[in-house]
Amino acid sequence: MAINENANFTQAEQLEQWSTKAVVSLSASLVFGRERASEIAQPLLIALFSLTANDYEKALKIIVKIDDFSVKRVFLEQFKQSYILNTGSKDFSALIEKVDFSNRQMSDRYDTALLKLFNENDKNTALLSKSLRALPITAKRLALKRLSSKEFETFKRVKVTGKKVRNKQNLLSRDKGEPAWYWLWVLIFIVLVTLVVAYI
Repeated sequence: MAINENANFTQAEQLEQWSTKAVVSLSASLVFGRERASEIAQPLLIALFSLTANDYEKALKIIVKIDDFSVKRVFLEQFKQSYILNTGSKDFSALIEKVDFSNRQMSDRYDTALLKLFNENDKNTALLSKSLRALPITAKRLALKRLSSKEFETFKRVKVTGKKVRNKQNLLSRDKGEPAWYWLWVLIFIVLVTLVVAYI
């Protein structure tokens, strides 16, 4: 028990130190503009996620406690995207990238990621919405809007149909593959027997 308390205390100290140093660093970078500050914020946030073992809620609480409003705002603007990049979620990454739905390749990549997340959340829109909380608000709104679009319904239907067809093809190949070879050998045997009888 004492070991756990000591570990928690050490982590608390580390988070306090991170907060102090991060505020100083970002405050200094704001002198060079918000764009530069945003660039500095990302590695600082990744360090925070390492300290919290990628605990979204815990890391967010640390940011919310920052008193300097300008610093806090920059961190909050970069928080979700940095979290996604740090966790390495390819599906979330696909949803935060700029997408032109008139481009077939880009829309297919986006819809594939969205469909995968939708299926992982038991095809439940409410659960998916909760799962998408890590996305920037504009990206989350776009994903939910796309989810209810006719284009996504068509994409989903094509994917499901394609999967069923592939499954049927696999079943047919398994069911018919061996009998086809069997009957081929039977036919060859019959032909050979016929030839032998003809020459007797």
